[in-house]
Parts: sequence; C-alpha cells; structure tokens
Amino acid sequence: MSRCALAPALVLAVLFAYVPARAAGPTKEQCVEANDSAQDLRQAGKLRQARQSLAVCASATCPAVVRDDCVQRLADVDAAMPTLILEATDLAGNDLAAVSVTMDGQPFADRLDGTQRPLDPGEHRFVFDAPGLPSTEKRLVIREGDKARHERVVLGTPAQAPERVAPIAPAAPSTPASGGSVQRTIGLIVAGAGVAGVAVGSVFGLVAKATYDHALQSECGNASSTCSTQGASDGQTARSQAMVSTVGFAGGLALLGVGAVLVFTAPHGLSVGPSAGRDGAGLQVRGAW
Repeated sequence: MSRCALAPALVLAVLFAYVPARAAGPTKEQCVEANDSAQDLRQAGKLRQARQSLAVCASATCPAVVRDDCVQRLADVDAAMPTLILEATDLAGNDLAAVSVTMDGQPFADRLDGTQRPLDPGEHRFVFDAPGLPSTEKRLVIREGDKARHERVVLGTPAQAPERVAPIAPAAPSTPASGGSVQRTIGLIVAGAGVAGVAVGSVFGLVAKATYDHALQSECGNASSTCSTQGASDGQTARSQAMVSTVGFAGGLALLGVGAVLVFTAPHGLSVGPSAGRDGAGLQVRGAW
C-alpha cells in the first residue's frame, strides 16, 4: 500500500480513537474528588462552585454510591442557592435594559432583562453602568434560599440646585465684656481700702483723745503749763496719734470716693457681635452705663 493511501487511514483511526475518549465521563477518582470538593465549597458558602462539582460527580459514569450522594447534594444546593432579579430605571421612572452589572469586581450581567440570576449568599457590591449615565453602586446582603429577590436602582444624578448665599444671622446676645467687671472689682477693692482707712483714722482719733485727756488730768493738773515730764511725753504721743488719725481718716475718705467712682462708672451689659447692613458686615459693640 502506498504512503498516500495510508495517510487517510491513519487520520480516521486517530479520530475514531479520540471520539470515545472525549465522550467518556469522569473516572471513579474524578467522581470522588468532585464530591469531596463540593462538600468543602458548600460549607464555605460557595454554592455556585459547589454545584459545578456536583454536576461532575452526578454523571452516569460515576459509581452509584457516589452518584446518588451527589444527586441529593445537588438538590440541596439548588434549594439553598439564592437568585436575584435586578432592575434599573432613569430619573423619570423609565425601565433601563442596556445596563451592565459587576458583582465584587467580576461580570455579573451584561443586560437587565428580568431574568433571575443565581449567586452565592453573603454581602456583595454591585456596580451598574449604563451609556450616558454615571455609575451607581449598591451593596446587598444575600441570604440562602432567597429566591427571585427583586432589587431596583435609579441611575442618574439629579441636577444640582443653584447655590444660595446664606444670609448673615443677626448678632446673638453675648455676655458682658470682662472690662466692666474688672473695673467694678477694682472699685470695690479701693472702696474697701477707703473704709479701712476711715476706720483706722477713727480709732486713732479716739485713742489720741483718750491719751491727751489722761495726760492733762493726771500729769498736768488740767493745765498744760504745769505738766510733768511724763505728761509732756503723753501729750506728744497724743499729738502723734492724732496725726495718724487725720491721715488715715482723710486717706480713707479719698479712697472711698475713688472706689465709688470706679464702681458707678463701670460699663454694664457690654456685648460684641457681628452685624450686617447696606455697607457690609462688621462688628457691633453694645453697652449701657
């Protein structure tokens, strides 16, 4: 047989050998591995991947024990698999179909046509994109067994209202300025010192009179020309005491007057706050004296 005749025969032999290999189902080892993998994925909440593994071990070529177990697990996963129906509208309430959606950064839907789509339970981040409209994001918590859940999003941002300048609020009442309080405090202190000076002057005045009367009666015989040495000394002491009395009394009266002036001239109810008028804004000082 020539080489030209052998070539087609070899090609046909390879094809016939390849087709049965492709048509053959999973091996026993592959069935067991798919069943074990499906159980781990189910516990991790990855229901979609678990279903893919169960579809492998539910094949007719798998051992009956493994196949029956996978078929039962497949039914349980289908019952627990949540499904979601996404809807989108514009600001006018019109339905939008030409919207692509990603879930957790992966493609989820290239069009919203009302079809329910299976997904894994848990928290997911959806991003909606439509031509000519800004992207819209929405987060959903999907629960097992939640079938045909409807979620609607509105695409488009409302037009921003023109910015308005807020009017200047009227000046709020404020506490009196501390200057008036300080002045009144100083005035009271000075007046107190004046009262003390008057009191000291009065006391020394009484003491001076008592000393002078004692010296005049006991040491001078009611005559200053016949005073003894002690009488003369007591007389000098009385004059010194009288001088202190005069200075204290006069100084006290002066301090009392200055204190009174400071107290009665201190401003009351002085306040400072913002103000606005035709000529602009500024500060306004208010007070009463």
